[in-house]
Amino acid sequence: MLAYEELKGSLGCSIRVRAPRYDAHKLFPSFAPRVWIGSTSFKLHNISLGGLAVVCNHATTDIPEVGDVVPLSIQQSGHLIFEANAKTVRRENTVFGSKIAFSLVNSFIELDKLLSRNVQARIAAQSVATNSDAARLVPQEYRALCADFLKVLRSYRDLLQEGETLARSFGRGFDGDSAYDACEPRILQNWRSLWRTGNDLVRSVMPDPAARDAVKHFTEMVITPEMRHAAIVDRSYSKPLGYPGDFEVMNLVYAWERRGADVYSQLLHRVGLDVAECIRTRMEVVLKTIESVVAARGNHRIVRVLSLGSGAAREVELYLSKTGLQGRHVEFTLVDPEQSALNYALEKTWPYVLNSAGHASVQCLHLSFVDMLRGGGAFHSLPPQDLIYSVGLLDYLADRRVHSIVQRLYGLLAPGGVMVAGNMNETPLSTLWPMEFISDWSLYYRSESEMLGWTEGLNPASAWTETDSTGRVRLLHIQKV
Repeated sequence: MLAYEELKGSLGCSIRVRAPRYDAHKLFPSFAPRVWIGSTSFKLHNISLGGLAVVCNHATTDIPEVGDVVPLSIQQSGHLIFEANAKTVRRENTVFGSKIAFSLVNSFIELDKLLSRNVQARIAAQSVATNSDAARLVPQEYRALCADFLKVLRSYRDLLQEGETLARSFGRGFDGDSAYDACEPRILQNWRSLWRTGNDLVRSVMPDPAARDAVKHFTEMVITPEMRHAAIVDRSYSKPLGYPGDFEVMNLVYAWERRGADVYSQLLHRVGLDVAECIRTRMEVVLKTIESVVAARGNHRIVRVLSLGSGAAREVELYLSKTGLQGRHVEFTLVDPEQSALNYALEKTWPYVLNSAGHASVQCLHLSFVDMLRGGGAFHSLPPQDLIYSVGLLDYLADRRVHSIVQRLYGLLAPGGVMVAGNMNETPLSTLWPMEFISDWSLYYRSESEMLGWTEGLNPASAWTETDSTGRVRLLHIQKV
């Protein structure tokens, strides 16, 4: 035990003590309240004694400017649980939308009261859930689908719990591995049928914002809490880094392992992996493209490869782990707005770079979304690239912004170079229902003709599309003259 005079203070910037800041997904693990500014609703990101931060996607237009003082309220299921005036103190544009920080004006948040009011609001919402105007926008067919989905999931849960209880009653251990192996193909078959139906039903409400929001809210109240037993769904929905498809979500797909505290959670994680499989298969397409370009252009000079929105850059790690350079030189440039993703990529690729005898290099550029759009600074100084690819970025952006990025990246290509742009494909078994409605993971889904439209004005030597093996991702290839 320390004497009072032995207690140490802090040094440097840590001397100034600030109010703790809490992540919304930890404060409200089941269903976070929304922040309203005027008639616009925002997703709560974090909260502190004197302020809060929200995130919004690029479709949101009514966004306050830095310095604006606005009336702000926090609402749970349509019930007010806090209101105050707030000053916009910071706005950070990211590839996934905007993060906006507010400082409360002459007010503060009492956390215990906020949490209590949140619970009260959720209880009150249960009594009017079937009678509100928004609830009436949820089609009966969709309600039936959600009921069927829960029935299927809980039949597996109950069966597994019964098996565990029975084994325990006889003093035996439960063979979880055998139970998992028996359930896996059957639950996937059940899931894919429901998935296709879910896609069909939600497509009908997508053009109507009010109906879409009502169906999404219903899904997050009914289906999402159950699916959050799956590690990949929980991370996508809670968004600890502020956006759904962070590099750790990608790593869950690449690892393709059983995750969860029990067999039921592991099965739900497997269902989530079934949706996200296209993340791995699109990476495999990019890996083959890297191999092809380096083999074709790397015999007498350095081949330069640029990845925009690189994330963990697993394809680079896999390429370098092979012994196929055969004397060729390759230089990778990884660009991403998330520092931790670049740190991870460097850590994983560094051993292979060291062992390449100077034939391979990896440099990382930590650039914001605005930097990417402007293409200045570090972008402007890059030499012509033999291969440029972006396969996890463009489906977050509206067509106007995608077209601007494609034009800029095409200008960075060396003569004869290739650009690959990936986007979620519009297909009957797209990821629309499970990602947008269950995991709150908003993307743009595009057809072949829409993606080929990005080449307008480029006059490339050739342009074509292909899909990954799941058909859920379409990749546009553009070759420069």
